[in-house]
Amino acid sequence: MLVILVPVLHAPAAQSDKPVSSVVYELGAIEVVGYRDRVEPIAESIRIRAELDEELVEDVVEAADRSPGVTITIGDKNEPQILIRGLSQKRTLILYDGIPMAAPYYGDVDMSEVPLDNLSELKIVRGNASVLYGPNALGGVVSFVSAKPGESPNLTLLSTIDQEGNYTARFSHGRRFPDLYYQISAGIRNSDGWRMSGDFQQDGDPEEGLEQGDIRDHSAFSQWSASVKLGTEWDRGELSLSGSWIDAEKEIPPSTDPEGRIRFWDFPTWKKSSYVLAGRTRLGMKTDLRLNAYYHTYDNVLRNYNDAGYSELRWESTYDDYSTGIIARGAWEPSEKIRLKASLNGALDNHRSQGDIGDPWEEYRAMTYSTAGEAEYNINDSILFQVGLGYDWYDFDSVSNIDASIDAIGNRTRDINAFGFSLLASYVWRNIHRITGAVSSKTKFPTMNQLFTNIEDFEPADVGTIDPESALQYSMGYELRPESPYSAGLSAYLYDIDDLIERPTRDDLYTNYEKATIQGIELWAGYGESFGLNAMVTYAYTDATHELADGAERRLPNVPEHSLQFNLGYRFPTRTDVSASYTHRGKALEYTTDEGTEVPSYSLVDLSVNQTVGYGIDLILKATNLFDEDYYQETGFPRPGRTVKLGVRYRL
Repeated sequence: MLVILVPVLHAPAAQSDKPVSSVVYELGAIEVVGYRDRVEPIAESIRIRAELDEELVEDVVEAADRSPGVTITIGDKNEPQILIRGLSQKRTLILYDGIPMAAPYYGDVDMSEVPLDNLSELKIVRGNASVLYGPNALGGVVSFVSAKPGESPNLTLLSTIDQEGNYTARFSHGRRFPDLYYQISAGIRNSDGWRMSGDFQQDGDPEEGLEQGDIRDHSAFSQWSASVKLGTEWDRGELSLSGSWIDAEKEIPPSTDPEGRIRFWDFPTWKKSSYVLAGRTRLGMKTDLRLNAYYHTYDNVLRNYNDAGYSELRWESTYDDYSTGIIARGAWEPSEKIRLKASLNGALDNHRSQGDIGDPWEEYRAMTYSTAGEAEYNINDSILFQVGLGYDWYDFDSVSNIDASIDAIGNRTRDINAFGFSLLASYVWRNIHRITGAVSSKTKFPTMNQLFTNIEDFEPADVGTIDPESALQYSMGYELRPESPYSAGLSAYLYDIDDLIERPTRDDLYTNYEKATIQGIELWAGYGESFGLNAMVTYAYTDATHELADGAERRLPNVPEHSLQFNLGYRFPTRTDVSASYTHRGKALEYTTDEGTEVPSYSLVDLSVNQTVGYGIDLILKATNLFDEDYYQETGFPRPGRTVKLGVRYRL
């Protein structure tokens, strides 16, 4: 597994004594480059599929929420985003089996639409990543790893229903033959709308489209998903072909803020498909080579209406995007003390959009390349050093049919290149205490949205270039890893970010602010037994500020300074698991230039009971937001009230 260069809080999940019938799909994951690294990072949290099923988690956002240093925002398009240590999702690298997953125009993807049907593992790395990943990983890495069958066939069925009749169903099955294997999955999700807190109050006029409570206005959605993976293995290699498909319809609840913008939108079409060819081969006993080729499509239709009844269409925009690329990795171990790695990445992003029915199609095309090398030297069983160097470049290939002058477009589409480096040192004492320190430099290239939003409203002389964001990241981490039920850790970090790309208001051009500074501390402590008591407490402090265009300093939006989570569970000999969690998020600055506008703090309590009844069957009862708090992660977008959900799972 690739050493992550920035140590971060690692909150170990409760271990289950139940057999797991699928294994991590290592072929596609770029973290696996031949040999497992000698040092596992402090800087990661791992959630396995069995654990997510036991918690009746329905999507990736729910799996990531309430993690230390992680904040979720919803936005007026009802597209949840993951912020890691104050850095937005477009500054975080999203991977599925090692393949980057981001829609070309905005540089991110709606994480709530990523299904869990065939997921084996979800890993979140809060902090900078290895140079082998390439650019665009300032915030860290969110990595999804799919399942592949073990020695025995696997079968998992899961269905859930809540008190409003909203339901999900998932299916996953895989089997291995002497030289071949397959893994297939499918899922459906359907909701007629989620229930708001009983404490919600609204004084506005319902005829103006303002929410009145009970079932959230215009919050229904439906989705189906499927995936197939076929592979073959031999003594020194493996080859696989996989495909996945998502098709969804999604309503968008309007803002409840009478002072804010109230817009009536929905997604009648939201589609994504992925195709991946992955192979590996081993040359001798010391060299491992891997090559992945991929093709992703992203298609959606966004409608805007004039009225709260969604009967008078204002406009209908369409996105028709694709991304394709190749990722090559190599690892060579010339001796027991030295390991060398190299990577070469190339990606083509193509965005086509139609602003309204009958409008000409705009088209944008860009190429991103990166190459990197990394050397690891293990002095002895306790001391390890690692150094990496990478080179990334961004080539904007072409743009057509946009309403802007050639000069303005030329100012925005210059080629960009940058170097990155990483240094890591790790010391393990008595195989119990581990101290890690790191410094690294990473680059984030501008997205197509940042380059071209509002460009037609400005004179060419006022349209300047955008430099890439660059970050120096420093960190220190300590981890106590005794051979006992107890564990603990601490991580401290500082990010110096130059040329942060933002805009003062929605009507401005994106531009480079001078600087952003993010620093914080994360602590954790846990206790766990196979049967009996399990407990975990985590705390994160984040101080994130940046400079505005006029030189004034402001906190980064949507980033709470304080986050606390406490989990307590007990496993009875009757194979009954009872668990409760308490989550507190401190107040955060709203996305506005008004320093006085804040999102209030909130606290949530969840409760769940899991009963194993035998024959591979589990019954699960879960209550989220138990005390029905009316809480917000962004002003105008209340989150669900108390939700009670029943689930049934079968595993072979």
